[in-house]
Amino acid sequence: MNTDTLHTDTIKDNVFAYIRVSTSSQCTDSQLVEMPKEAQVTVEHGVSGTVPAKERPELSRLLDKLRRNDTLYVWWVDRLGRDYNDVETIMRELLHRGVCIKTINQCLTFAYTGNDMQDMTTNIQITMLTAMASAERQNRLASAEAGRQAIKANPELWSEKFKGRKADTKLHDAIISKLSEGLSIRKTAEQLGCNPSTVQRVKKQTLG
Repeated sequence: MNTDTLHTDTIKDNVFAYIRVSTSSQCTDSQLVEMPKEAQVTVEHGVSGTVPAKERPELSRLLDKLRRNDTLYVWWVDRLGRDYNDVETIMRELLHRGVCIKTINQCLTFAYTGNDMQDMTTNIQITMLTAMASAERQNRLASAEAGRQAIKANPELWSEKFKGRKADTKLHDAIISKLSEGLSIRKTAEQLGCNPSTVQRVKKQTLG
């Protein structure tokens, strides 16, 4: 695992970005290209979102750096983690520290203002979004397990259904990788040069 600090010609001390991919084979380009050019970018390869934030080497070091008035960019809250209790705790700790958190996907900004009602609304947003990220992961796991059990229960049926069709496993894996990074079906299709219907079919078969 390593930290990649990019765009060094225009770095500002108070702008940071964190990028995470779950496997070492996944590409970070789709997240990186959207980050502000002035950001100091920390990249974490091959780390599951279920690993607590403070136990990830690169994110842990980044968290130690962040101070009041700093801005942290992430593609989406699930890059900080998939366990909603852990992510909610980390986000609130940073906000209490005076750090502003911005997401590229959906263009959301999280910051405490000192106004009780506004900060309460921010807390509600964090709770909802982190819970959704955790639930999304659980649904994907359940769908994958259901698929495995269906094949195990009736392997002949599944063998016949896909007889004569040779799956493009490389494209399939690339599609799942892009979708897991938060790309839309349309963007995934554009980047991989395939039809949106192909992306939709792979998403439905694999992620449910």
